[in-house]
Amino acid sequence: MPDADSSDSGGSADSGSSSGVVHAPLAGPLASGTTPSLALARSLGDCTWESLSTMAPFDLFVAQHTSDSTEARVDAMKKLALVGEAIGTEATLGRLVPHLTTSVAVAEREEDDDDEILLILAGQLALMVPGLVPGHRALPLLPILERLCSVEETVVRDKAVETVNHIVPLLLPRPDDDKRGNHEDLKTSANSPFGLLLATSKRLAGADWFTAKVSAAGVLPAVYAFWNVHADSANANVEGGAASNEESRRELRLLFKDLSEDDTPMVRRSAAKHLGRFVEAVAGLTETADVIARTRGNLISTTNAITAANKTLVQNEMVPIFQALSIDEQDSVRLLAVSCAGSVGCGLARDANDTAQVVLPVVRGGCADLSWRVRHNLAKQFSTVTASFGFVGPKHLNKQIEVFQCFAGLLQDNEAEVRAAAVENIARMAHLGGQDLFKDHIAPLLPNLADDLVMEVRSKLAQTLMDCVDPNICNTLDDAIVLEEFKPLLESFLNDEFAEVQLHILTKLSRVAHLLGKMDVVVSSILQMAKAQNWRVREAVGRLLPHLAEARGVQFFEDHLLDAWLKILADQVADVRSACIAGMSQLLDVTGTPWLQTHISPHYQTIYENSRSYLSRITVLRSYAALSGATKPIGRPLLEEMVAIMLKGLGDNVANVRMIAAMGLGALLGSGHCDEAMAEAKVRPALEERVNVDEDDDCKYECQCALEAKS
Repeated sequence: MPDADSSDSGGSADSGSSSGVVHAPLAGPLASGTTPSLALARSLGDCTWESLSTMAPFDLFVAQHTSDSTEARVDAMKKLALVGEAIGTEATLGRLVPHLTTSVAVAEREEDDDDEILLILAGQLALMVPGLVPGHRALPLLPILERLCSVEETVVRDKAVETVNHIVPLLLPRPDDDKRGNHEDLKTSANSPFGLLLATSKRLAGADWFTAKVSAAGVLPAVYAFWNVHADSANANVEGGAASNEESRRELRLLFKDLSEDDTPMVRRSAAKHLGRFVEAVAGLTETADVIARTRGNLISTTNAITAANKTLVQNEMVPIFQALSIDEQDSVRLLAVSCAGSVGCGLARDANDTAQVVLPVVRGGCADLSWRVRHNLAKQFSTVTASFGFVGPKHLNKQIEVFQCFAGLLQDNEAEVRAAAVENIARMAHLGGQDLFKDHIAPLLPNLADDLVMEVRSKLAQTLMDCVDPNICNTLDDAIVLEEFKPLLESFLNDEFAEVQLHILTKLSRVAHLLGKMDVVVSSILQMAKAQNWRVREAVGRLLPHLAEARGVQFFEDHLLDAWLKILADQVADVRSACIAGMSQLLDVTGTPWLQTHISPHYQTIYENSRSYLSRITVLRSYAALSGATKPIGRPLLEEMVAIMLKGLGDNVANVRMIAAMGLGALLGSGHCDEAMAEAKVRPALEERVNVDEDDDCKYECQCALEAKS
């Protein structure tokens, strides 16, 4: 007789009893080594606890799903994908999906199902494709999702739309299914993914209630993209061929146009929200405008791939929708429309003449919009929009200047949220415009932004300034501009009252390490921050000190930085100490072996000998071990000191210290710094002895790993 208190694998209504669950084997009954809980038995009412022991997974799911207990129904729905795995693909499509279709239809008629259950159902259906249900067999899921796209609860609709967009690209039959004749179904439009998707889109877009129309706007981009990718290759199988496919695309565009002109603001808002993705689909783009805009090479290659026919469609059909939504009476519609300007620009193949006539006026109006939310949304996407204009070269200089003037206006906006959003785009704008436009339109505004009363603005400015010197983001500003424009700002930010602002500078200051020799005030501020209360600030300072040694010279490190280095090494916070450990190899490369042995090693030896805590000994051992990562060779005298202290650590009373010593010796052997003579004479014999005599299994393991290390 099974223990009645054990946990159930199929769907316990008692969430607290599920921690020790052992699920049933795939396609096997729940009785195979599992036992349902009493809480589940009580929630099912008519089912006895004994009958649950032999109940199949699907039967248990149905029993729970049709239970009067909301808790049992929720728990059953959370295990929907698991039940599908248990019963297999065929039973899922033949029994589980029809049951769900019926239950959702009944719930829609009676309006009695819990929104939480519908939300979970929408998410679980996504988990079933393509792992359990192959994408080309997922068509039966669409009617369920179509009903979920029409419910009143917003989160349920959004999750259903997300799942539809996940499934739609996977619906076309796989090429290796051709031999089984699966493409024959495509000849009948009602049974094809093309016909079903078009019919579903029409029903959603033509529904009487606004909820389905809102979802339709979110589904149409994925449906149109599916047509772009697959319809042309299926012309031979679809009745009507290419003409029918083109007509279907035209119908989809008309559906979206109707949604954008709907009387209900919520529908127009949804159309504006998804306009960017729909324009990208009509243009035949396979990536979003934001991804395309991040690299110029990608910009050119992607936009050049847009066909003349697709560009014409965007120009004649999508642009009017974009223009109408961008001047909508509802600011909630306008703010979403203007943020799609980048997608429209990319859809026009970044043709400077077209974008100047179509997109630039919308951007100009958005920057001056009376609603701060519209300006805020445009500011967030401004660099992407700028990249989509295609204004390159002296020929379009006047248009570039106008764009940067608009951007400068956002940087000076009265609303802090708008300024903060615009500031985040400074690095990419500098990359797009070059240093002349940066100096003329952005640099004069930086001092006022650095003194902004709102901390978030200063924080984002500190972050974007360091991005301006990251060659992966912006490579147009030379060292002269950094010293002239950025140095005063860095000095101000390092003395900011908020640690978040300081950290944005400190954590990335190594990007201008070669200029620190010309930034005396910045270096002075860094030294003062070695004693900061915030441990993250101290950690960032510790990571910077080797860069300062490289920039200012070894003598400067010895005179001004050595005390700070030793204090950080003895910090109470482990991550702060680790900053010094991580910098040891770089410090060796900068200073050389003789200096390190003369000025650093004696301090480390003293710390080790006088340590009252095993943590201090571990820190010293890890520091020496970190030297194995140095690119310069380690001199013989320093190497002997390193090996001696690590061998001493192997005999420590604390197992953690012995482990760290063994790991350090292994790193040394593997790095090639330790010659074979020293390894055979001192290191390997000590490790072998420790393997034989050490009482701690972890220590033995680390010693064995060290012995197996090879350079």
